[in-house]
Amino acid sequence: MSNSKEYKSRLSEVFSLASPTYDHVGPAFFSYFGKKLVEFAELRKGSRVLDIACGRGAVLFPSSETVSNSGEVVGIDISKGMIAQTNQEIRRREIENTQVSVMDAERLDLSNSQFDYVLCGLCLFFFPDLMRALQEFFRVLMPGGYIISSTFKKQKDDKLTKEWNQLFASFADRVTEVPKVETSNLNTAREIKQRLLEAGFVRPEVLVRRKTFYYRDVDEWWRTAWSHGSRAYLERIPTEHLPEFKSRVIDILRKEETDRGIPFKWELLFSKARKP
Repeated sequence: MSNSKEYKSRLSEVFSLASPTYDHVGPAFFSYFGKKLVEFAELRKGSRVLDIACGRGAVLFPSSETVSNSGEVVGIDISKGMIAQTNQEIRRREIENTQVSVMDAERLDLSNSQFDYVLCGLCLFFFPDLMRALQEFFRVLMPGGYIISSTFKKQKDDKLTKEWNQLFASFADRVTEVPKVETSNLNTAREIKQRLLEAGFVRPEVLVRRKTFYYRDVDEWWRTAWSHGSRAYLERIPTEHLPEFKSRVIDILRKEETDRGIPFKWELLFSKARKP
C-alpha cells in the first residue's frame, strides 16, 4: 500500500473514531464557521451544492436550508463513521434535498459540470494531491460556478505557540510513526490564490474571519481534543506516556485560564474563486 493510501486509510479511521462527538463536545467552532462559510458563499435557492469532507454537517445543513427544497446538496467524506452519523441526522431532520456518501475527494465519482458551488470547509490542507483535488472540483463545477473554502490562517510565532511547539518536540521520539505524505498548509492568502489560479479558477479572493471561543475548563478542552482532528496526534501517543502529555497540556492551559474559561482564538481564511 502506498503512503497516500495508508495516510487516507488512517485519516478515515481517526475521523470515524471521532465522529460520535465531533462538533458535539465543547465550543461548536465547526458549526459556527460552517454557517459563516455558507453565508460567504451567497448560495442561491435552487442551486446544486457539493460539500467536500462534510463531516457532521457544519456546512452541509446550512447549505441545505439555504438552497431550499428546489435545490440539492451532496456531501462526501472519506470517513465512513462521519457519513453514518450524518445520514442519521438527515433522517432525523427529515431533510429531502440532501444526500451524503463515502468518497475520495481526489477521485470524485460524479459527473462533469454538475454543481453550481463546491464548498470545502477546513479540509484542503488534508489532501496529499491538492492539485488533483482542485482539478476534480473544477471538473464537477458548471461554467460560472464557484469554489468556496476555508483554511486556518498562519499562526503568529508568539509565546503560547512556542510552548505548544516545545511540548510536541519533547514527545517527538515517543509518538508512533505514521505514513508521511506532503500536504499544503494553505495558510496564507498568497498561497491559496496561487493554487486556485493554477487549477484554472479565476478572480480568487481571500478574507480573514476571526472568533474567540472559550472552554469551560481543562476537562472540556481535553474531551474536545479527542473529538476532532487533534485525535490523529493523540492516538499516536503510547498509553504509558499519555498521562504526562495531559499533565503538561493542563499546565499550559491553566496559565491561559480567565473568568470566562480557557480562550481559544480561531483565525480562518475564507476564499472564493470562479470557474470560467
